[in-house]
Amino acid sequence: MIKRFGRTEGLISLIIPVMAYGSLSFGIFYIIWPYFYHIKNETLIVLGFVGIWRYSWLMLNYIRSGIYSFYYYPRLKQRVADLPEDKKYPDHIFFIIPSYCEEPWVTVETFQSIFSNLSTVPCKATLIVATGSDQDDSAISAVYNAHLQRDNIKLILQRQNKGKRIAMGHALRAAARRYDANENSVTIFMDGDSYLESYTLKRTLPFFMAFSSLGALTTNEAAYINTKSQWYKDWFNLKFGQRHVLFKSHSLSNKVLTLTGRFSLFRTSIVLENDFIEKIENDIITHWMHGKFRFLMGDDKTSWFNLLKQGWDMLYIPDVTCYSLESRDASFLELSTSLPYRWYGNTLRNSSRALKLGWRKTGLFIWFAILDQRLSMWTSLVGISGALILTAIKSFVYLPFYLAWVLSVRVLQMSMIAVRGHPVSLRTIPLMLFNQWVGAVVKIRAYFNLADQKWAKGGTAQSNESGVIMIKHKLVKYMPRITMGLSYSLFFFALLLAEGAVVLPDVDVALNRSKVIVVDARQYGMKPDDGLDDAYALRAIISRTDPKVLTIIKMPEGILDFNVPVYIRKSNIIIEGRGEDKTLIRSHIRTPAQSIFVVEGELLSTPLKLAEPLLADSDELIVSGKNNIQEGDLLILKMPNDKTFLSEINSKVWAREYPWVRQSIVRVTESVENKLQLEYATGIKYEPEKTRIQKLKPVRHITFRHFTLTQRIPGADIADVNADYTNRYPNYAVDGIMFKYGVDCRVRNIKLLAIGRHPLNLESSYGCLARDLDINGAWNKGKSGNGYVRISRSHHNKFSDSSIKNIRHITLQWSSSFNRLSYLSSGVDINFHGGYSHDNKVNNIIFNIPSWHKWKAITQTPDTARWAPPDGKNNSTFAIRINPPADRE
Repeated sequence: MIKRFGRTEGLISLIIPVMAYGSLSFGIFYIIWPYFYHIKNETLIVLGFVGIWRYSWLMLNYIRSGIYSFYYYPRLKQRVADLPEDKKYPDHIFFIIPSYCEEPWVTVETFQSIFSNLSTVPCKATLIVATGSDQDDSAISAVYNAHLQRDNIKLILQRQNKGKRIAMGHALRAAARRYDANENSVTIFMDGDSYLESYTLKRTLPFFMAFSSLGALTTNEAAYINTKSQWYKDWFNLKFGQRHVLFKSHSLSNKVLTLTGRFSLFRTSIVLENDFIEKIENDIITHWMHGKFRFLMGDDKTSWFNLLKQGWDMLYIPDVTCYSLESRDASFLELSTSLPYRWYGNTLRNSSRALKLGWRKTGLFIWFAILDQRLSMWTSLVGISGALILTAIKSFVYLPFYLAWVLSVRVLQMSMIAVRGHPVSLRTIPLMLFNQWVGAVVKIRAYFNLADQKWAKGGTAQSNESGVIMIKHKLVKYMPRITMGLSYSLFFFALLLAEGAVVLPDVDVALNRSKVIVVDARQYGMKPDDGLDDAYALRAIISRTDPKVLTIIKMPEGILDFNVPVYIRKSNIIIEGRGEDKTLIRSHIRTPAQSIFVVEGELLSTPLKLAEPLLADSDELIVSGKNNIQEGDLLILKMPNDKTFLSEINSKVWAREYPWVRQSIVRVTESVENKLQLEYATGIKYEPEKTRIQKLKPVRHITFRHFTLTQRIPGADIADVNADYTNRYPNYAVDGIMFKYGVDCRVRNIKLLAIGRHPLNLESSYGCLARDLDINGAWNKGKSGNGYVRISRSHHNKFSDSSIKNIRHITLQWSSSFNRLSYLSSGVDINFHGGYSHDNKVNNIIFNIPSWHKWKAITQTPDTARWAPPDGKNNSTFAIRINPPADRE
């Protein structure tokens, strides 16, 4: 009746799905490749930790499965084959079979397979069958009476009406009364709808004779399903195909994670112990939230746990298959959620106590496998949830990228299943994703509702509602929903945080501030769209802020006019608009003002002296004399230019005394007397007699976000100067945002459009971040340093995830070090502009430079430059893509 699956059938079934999904995956990758630069490294790193866990765990299981198939299991079989024929089988075996209201055809097929198998082994057998109706009894008796060798088989029928566990307990007690204490006797637990292929007993029973430490074994499974739903059939095939791979991996540790009730063999001396029978009948779980309740089903979990606790070996026999005979008329969606809810619930009810046994009892790999059963319900949702979030907040490309990746991986997984003899189809990969995503949601629900147990068959239903002793608390009925809701909230908050959709306050602020003040700038006279100056209102608010308290200044929606610069000389301020397209700051400021926004700290005059040389790779600074340096302080180190140094860096023309190009800003992480531990090494060797050290009084934790900033010039159109590299409007050569001695500052989600000179200027700043910026246009882009995204004398800053065009350069210059420029879409060059900048990294840049821009994508200062000495060592560029020029307005 049942045709055994084989590798040939599996591989044949694989051809069409591999071609279809492989082509679809390749097509998606091909279409989105031009937009691939939108995929951000930081995001992939964060989500990659989960991916590394999931895929490395998957690969580990595949490797272990292969080792078991091709090395370990053949050795086990050889040891069995070496047994003398008269010592391969026990004298007597028992069958414990709950068979409740099965369809007659199922009963006939099941028991014919049992009796056929018994005819192949020299064992007497006792079948104890717990039935649910007279029809069950008649069908089983008819098959038994028709069997030619029934003289060696004793059939005992018991009527069950109090559930499967009680029925199994009664059956085990009946077996115990007939047990002669033969230590090699085997007891078989199987369901009344399980079909044994030929020679199943002949190929499994000898393992107990060959291995005295073996407590139980189980076999491969497949399903024969009498239903019109091909989705349901394929879903079951997939389930057993995935199980086959994992069980071989587990069995390499001489353990399995389930001794399935469909068909598992046990050493009789174990299952007929009174403690074992009592646990099968009445397994009680105590849980802090659900109280005390009885395991309704899950007898296979109870038997497995008892063997695990006692240290018995458990094996998986991969080349013997038991078939589950199913007749299901319910909808696929109903069955594919209700059945896993029961299965997952039983697994999760059991896993807590299994983990408590510790890895020394279970074995390290099996302990982690049990732990992964709990972790996987969350890690399975990370990919799809992250892709949807990133698609919503960053770029459309994340979702198709994720789907293409998922299809590629699932093609490989599907191939592994097919190679091992389980058929696949075009429905297999959708079902894989359904199992992963919907299954994870079902599993999470089961985890938070462990006391919720239901079972139904043949018109009879059971539940556990009356068998729960609940915790005495008025909220106990609502706790599963509350805890599940909180867990989902934490999960999605962690994803939003990891992907930059939400931003926590800076750590230093969060740890050291007792409160956060939110100020509505309209209450201080900031009125949009009135054409009057709004900068004075912002100045007034800043003047009233307490630098020890984080202040968030919320600017209104609309057009705000600035006639004067805004200076920020206090720490812990966030200046926030209502959105890039909702709040527009329009500057009318003229020179000699430097910038629209000026974040400015100061350099303290009292110098320190270096006591010992500071090597380039050293992070310990030793100063002479007393000092008041504390943890978190910022120091600036400077050493004068000399002929030897300039010769070493091959500066052939530039040989000035000033500015000193050997400069570094360092953060002190620990101060013990005259020894200062630094956050990072400087990359420069500083000598005691020449080095000047000064303490900074920086402005910290300033954030600009969610607005647009632009410079207005009456009667002028920014499009007219896109290709003009002169200083056409020198009276408006004013920067957009300037940091001088700024530390741990942020510029995020801002448009800097048509700025007078430098849209963004980092001067002598440390640890700042600029990302998600749209920079387009500068009125003045001529000589003498105009129209830059400028990073000068600044260290350990990051500029990423932004679009830049229609300015002169992005520059790294004048001693800047350890800065990172990444994931930029740039219409201008990145210019290592001289002055001994060093150890900077530029990566993952897409250049779309128009033909009128006369500099190469990556420009470096020659050693014959007159404006500055050449750059230092260890500046690197990688993952650079330069598209052909495409002129655009």
